[in-house]
Order: sequence, then C-alpha cells, then structure tokens
Amino acid sequence: MTSGSEVVFKPATVQTRQGRELEVRPFAREDFGALVQMYKSFEPKRVAQGIPPPDVPRIAHWLDRLEQKSQALLAWQGGKIVAHTILCPMPAGSVEFTIFVHQDYRQEGLGTALSRLTLDWAVHMGFAHAYLTTETSNFRALRLFRKLGFQTTSSYGDEVEMKLDLSSFDCERPKAA
Repeated sequence: MTSGSEVVFKPATVQTRQGRELEVRPFAREDFGALVQMYKSFEPKRVAQGIPPPDVPRIAHWLDRLEQKSQALLAWQGGKIVAHTILCPMPAGSVEFTIFVHQDYRQEGLGTALSRLTLDWAVHMGFAHAYLTTETSNFRALRLFRKLGFQTTSSYGDEVEMKLDLSSFDCERPKAA
C-alpha cells in the first residue's frame, strides 16, 4: 500500500443534479473551523454510531482525532463545506470509508459523485478493500453503497457492515478543477 501522503488528490469539480457546482479537494488543517461549522448545523446528529457528535466541543475533538489517522475530502460551495468523506486505514491494506452530506445538499447526486472520487483515491493509494458500517434504517445510504458495489458482509442489531473490493471498482472521475 502506498502512503496516503504520497498520492496527491487533484482537486475536482462536481455538478449536482440541481446544477450546483462544487469544488472537491483534500482536507487541510486550515479547513478545520469550516468543517466544525458544517457539523454544527448538520442534521440529524448522531446519525451513524453516535457521529457526528451533538455539540461543538465534541465535534472538534472527534475531527481532531480523525485528522491524526485518516485522509479526507471536502466538497465546497461558496466558501462553505457541504460534504465530507473520510478514509481511515485499517490492517491488511484495507480502508474504512465514511461519508457525510449536509442535509441541504442531499438527493442531488453529490453523495454518489463524492463517494466515487474518494474511492478512486483509495484505489490510487493502493488499498485493496473498503469497509463501512451503516444503520439498517438508512435506506438512502444503503442504496448508494450498493450502487457503488459494496456487498453486505454482516448484519448485527441495527447495523450493517459492507465491503467493496477496490480492484474491481470503476470510477468515472468528474473533470478536474
């Protein structure tokens, strides 16, 4: 596996079905405050295994811990972050994938476009598999993940674990910014 710092993500532009143009670029430390602001207004809180946290101090702590061990992409519009994907390395050349799209930008195709960009980046970093866990009641997320090629590996309680073989992942990257 290549070190994530060795594979640079080239900023890209995505367009939603509603015609909004968004810039996608990797997280940089100076983005921290804007990312906290996205999660401050994000609803519903604690949507996936208790994240995002409910208040600013916990949001900042969570994001600070994530930054130390993961790579992230941000979708921006008008100086504001509207979506966030996370790749957190796991043992055996695998990566955990997470996505959050602000409620004002859902059902526009942003989740699909941003997921494809992020998973393509994971492929280029040399990861073999992507895993995720989501709630069984999150039907939109489950539909997206299945469309991307994720397969259910286990289900327990109200959670589903899914896996994607990245060697067979096919991404159509939007035009570069």
